[in-house]
Amino acid sequence: MRCNCPCYRTRPKLRLISRVVLLVLCVLLRIVASILYSQANRPLFFMLCAGSIVFLLVSLAFDYYDYRVWWHYRPSNDNIHSRYSSKHRRFLPYHLLGENRNKMTLGNKPCSREPCTNRELEHSLIYHYSDHRPQQRWSEISNETNIYIGFHRTTGEAAIKISHSDMLSSTKPPQMLSFGIYFARSLKDTIGKARYGYGKSGGAIICAKIRMGQVRVIEKGDIDSVRNTDAWHDVYDTIYYKHVNPTKDEFCIKSADQIREWVMVIRKEYDSKVKDYGIDVEFSNTRCYCI
Repeated sequence: MRCNCPCYRTRPKLRLISRVVLLVLCVLLRIVASILYSQANRPLFFMLCAGSIVFLLVSLAFDYYDYRVWWHYRPSNDNIHSRYSSKHRRFLPYHLLGENRNKMTLGNKPCSREPCTNRELEHSLIYHYSDHRPQQRWSEISNETNIYIGFHRTTGEAAIKISHSDMLSSTKPPQMLSFGIYFARSLKDTIGKARYGYGKSGGAIICAKIRMGQVRVIEKGDIDSVRNTDAWHDVYDTIYYKHVNPTKDEFCIKSADQIREWVMVIRKEYDSKVKDYGIDVEFSNTRCYCI
């Protein structure tokens, strides 16, 4: 019997480790029992006990496969047969997004720390809602770090291509903050800014860690000096737009080389694998009755 406790819903690795420890312990006990049966000259019991080890190993293999499906997820439309980019950490199944956490369910609650100091990309996407901003405005923390977390939205097709290659700069006018790659401070902040991502093909979310480099912070009155140009590329690596409303800050980097790593989520309109594999309902039956 497998425990489907909700605490494992967002923790595939913990679930795998728990199962491996349990099954390895069972295998060791079966080996000891087989040795004892052999020494006691009980061939039938010896064969039954030794043979049952095979089923435990098969169960272990299925658990590892289940872990790979969750934590090394590959969207249904990813038909590109090449290696992922070195920057690509993983795809997350869309049902793991923070909007699906439940404050009333033990083990499946969103992060309650305020402010949250966890800068892992998976944590930001899984345990926080779409309005979560992992970091303060750049001007408030620029003396502490050169790494910033940004959110980008694009189409499902584009995200899959990016995962096997790299992000491309936007060079087709009009571009408010010049030519480059755009990011917002939270997932919610990307809505209304991205030109693509909500069409018939569905959409994708990219959460990335970015090396900001030399940053020019601009305000509304400075936009015309950077609009539709790359003249600043020789001096700065990033243009950070400090909006009148702090929730609407966004920034543009000049090169994909500044992106250190990313985690992606393909929305359900473009990815049928979650439904096909039933992983969105895998924890609907809590067999251990722990909740």
